[in-house]
Amino acid sequence: MTGPEPARTPEVGAAPTGDDDAYRSEAVDDLVARIVAEEVAELRRGFASGAEYALTRGGSAREQMLHRLECASIESHLDRPSRWTEPHRRRLASDPDYRLPLPDLITRQAARDLPGVRSCRVCWPNPTGGEPRPLRRLSARSLGPQHVGHVLARPDGEPIGTIVRWGARTGADLFGIEHDEIEIVTSTGVETVGPDDHVTIWDLPTDEQAIRRKAQLVQRFAGDDRAAG
Repeated sequence: MTGPEPARTPEVGAAPTGDDDAYRSEAVDDLVARIVAEEVAELRRGFASGAEYALTRGGSAREQMLHRLECASIESHLDRPSRWTEPHRRRLASDPDYRLPLPDLITRQAARDLPGVRSCRVCWPNPTGGEPRPLRRLSARSLGPQHVGHVLARPDGEPIGTIVRWGARTGADLFGIEHDEIEIVTSTGVETVGPDDHVTIWDLPTDEQAIRRKAQLVQRFAGDDRAAG
């Protein structure tokens, strides 16, 4: 007479059959939870070391890219639980050693010492202080709410001031001839241009956007463990 069969232990790599689906799903959930905890712990260590930049990696050294921590393009990469979507979970189920790339959080000095790394064109990391600012040229009539907070600049990139508001109005020249104008109010004064004139702005996140993202990072990586999830 034989005793009762031992309870099955969920195996991530096992092929699912019938009720095994539930075991497999539970095993994958547990494995993802452990991986995310390790990833968040690694990011916390980088954040605690005074990191100001994130280095993302591709398939080769030339695909490395440097970002500011508050860069919008890596916001989702730092939210580790959301990275483990269903396709990645299925891959993990068949290969328990599978991992998603994790950005390295590094200090300014470490960023300066990186040889030949590419800089993100969204956030302009500029760790050396010598990289040209990314500029965007557009017609004055194209200004919209999304440009408030951006720096208005001269064509060579010299800052004029931060855009506060703008509006269309009717002006008159020295001969009394009326024409349409765009009045741009900045933090340093007022610039008046024609609707079809081109203006230049720094093509960078606004201070408000950067501050919001930085605050979220502090909450996630410098708070208690509950904020990490």
